[in-house]
Amino acid sequence: MEQKINCLFCGSGNTKESFYPKVLFNDKVFVYRECRVCKLNFNYPLLTDDDYKTLYPVGYHDEFYFKTRKRFDKQLEILKKYSNTSSFADYGCGDGSLLNFLSQNGFDCTGVEFNVALINRLKVQYPFIKFYTVEEFDKLEEKYDCIHLGDVLEHMTDPNRIIQKLINRINNDGYLFIEGPLEHNGSIAFWFRRTMMSIRKKINPGRQVAGKPFHTFLANKTNQQGMLEKNKLNTNYFKVYETAWPFTERLKDCRGIKSLVEYIVGRFSIFVSYFFANAGNRFYYLGKKKEKKI
Repeated sequence: MEQKINCLFCGSGNTKESFYPKVLFNDKVFVYRECRVCKLNFNYPLLTDDDYKTLYPVGYHDEFYFKTRKRFDKQLEILKKYSNTSSFADYGCGDGSLLNFLSQNGFDCTGVEFNVALINRLKVQYPFIKFYTVEEFDKLEEKYDCIHLGDVLEHMTDPNRIIQKLINRINNDGYLFIEGPLEHNGSIAFWFRRTMMSIRKKINPGRQVAGKPFHTFLANKTNQQGMLEKNKLNTNYFKVYETAWPFTERLKDCRGIKSLVEYIVGRFSIFVSYFFANAGNRFYYLGKKKEKKI
């Protein structure tokens, strides 16, 4: 009899082992489960504080964020067109580049991060922006017009609790702005990956790989939007789009036949997604806090 393990989105205990190989990390074996009700895939066992510290060392943000600089015109467009926002908090602000961009466009910005050393670095780099650790932020009573989660929610072991906590920090007419991956959403690239991994799983069901389970859950558009609306948010904007990830983005970076095939599949998947509004592996979401009934 299969062990009852509850889904991180809908809470159902009706789950099964997914098509992914087992992942060995931090002297533990992690197994992706799939909810038979809402189709969410999620890691089990859940990450512990020690696992998080191993996954995200001090140099993590230097490796993934500080090396690059980009603009955030799409985020600004969404905020201007679909919300009425002045004060803006970024929960999991990374290198602070989004906050820097928005502050230059008239927003009163606040950044929140887990790592104390990173917060201290950001305070020096952007003295005109307020920065807090998660512990400091949780002790504040200040509320915001909009709170943003950018590539953060999928790392959480209790996403419903995080959403509820942040909704309580939004003004009554405020917004929750989320962007991140939809790794189990329909696309050519996803169907290709699922087929290849399912075949390998059937051939070698006990296959185990060394890896880093950065993403606690893998969502699609339906279960992601349903989870957010269940937490008393009205959807103002939901845009799905396709990127090459996890395949290589550039032909010159291909190394061998495998990566070349993946590159071709990825490019074709991006092309096809232009004709299907819900096809893609990433999303922008803007939800408005529901008013309490009197």
